[in-house]
Amino acid sequence: MYNVLIIGAGQLGSRHLQGALLSVNQLNITVVDPSPKSLDVAKERAGQVQFGNANSTIIYSSDIPKNKSYDVCIIATAAKVRAAVTKQLLAFSRVEHIIFEKVLFQKLVDYTEVRKILKDTNTTGWVNCPRRLFSTYVELKEALNTSKPISMAVKGNAWGMSCNSIHFIDIFSYLIDSTSLNLTESELSPELIESKRVGFYETTGKMKFISEEHSLVLECNRGDELNLSLSIENGVDKYIINESDGNWTQSVGGVQTEKAYIPLLQSELTGGNIDDLVLSNTCGLTPFSQSCALHIPFIKSQLMHMSAVLEKELDACPIT
Repeated sequence: MYNVLIIGAGQLGSRHLQGALLSVNQLNITVVDPSPKSLDVAKERAGQVQFGNANSTIIYSSDIPKNKSYDVCIIATAAKVRAAVTKQLLAFSRVEHIIFEKVLFQKLVDYTEVRKILKDTNTTGWVNCPRRLFSTYVELKEALNTSKPISMAVKGNAWGMSCNSIHFIDIFSYLIDSTSLNLTESELSPELIESKRVGFYETTGKMKFISEEHSLVLECNRGDELNLSLSIENGVDKYIINESDGNWTQSVGGVQTEKAYIPLLQSELTGGNIDDLVLSNTCGLTPFSQSCALHIPFIKSQLMHMSAVLEKELDACPIT
């Protein structure tokens, strides 16, 4: 039996629970959330799936247990409290692997502090940017030639630039095999969009990152309807992934091919990630240190922009 802890049982955490229950391994799962309503959501969603192992069990709690040992912990809280939750957990319990939700942390200091805590407690961290597990991007990575410049552009409307850019920064890093990114252009709108969650904001505009000869452009405009397309040029070869419409095309050697783009739901991913971690001590998610290298320049840019717009010095980036 393997011990699994899920902290945060809201919309995303409850999907992680569903995924964990699909594991063929026998799991002793503890779900933690201070909100009774969130725990009720988790219980309801747990009842919607067929267990991958009939002997797996679930315990629901409002507090993080102390003096325990866990094989895998998933921290699916809001970004605002994620660092504090991590510190509280590792101060009292032993954890082999932690899967963090993104964005990782709102404060830059948290990246350094949590990285040190993980090292001191011999805990391996991973960050849940799952596109690198999607078959489309795995196939694309195999097709790209990194010895030639790779130019990637993500454009659309209302796709949540502040909270979702890290997904595309991460997949760009995965495709080019590098975490060395420099922000070279930032043309963000001086008008912030208030998020559905009180106290959080979204931005629109354009950002450009460079990694040696490779480049990434992120562009998000206002709109009532989400629209998103990702394009890549690699020498004479071109690829267009239309995530909104569920298809992608590749033009290689003058031949154009269209394929289905099928994203995986979180409930379809978590069980496999847990199985990989408990059986082989690794998985396909982004290693924590690599994700920190990608998060930090992005969080810095958001902090600088939002501080200027709000006319006050922010030490915590109000995104989640």
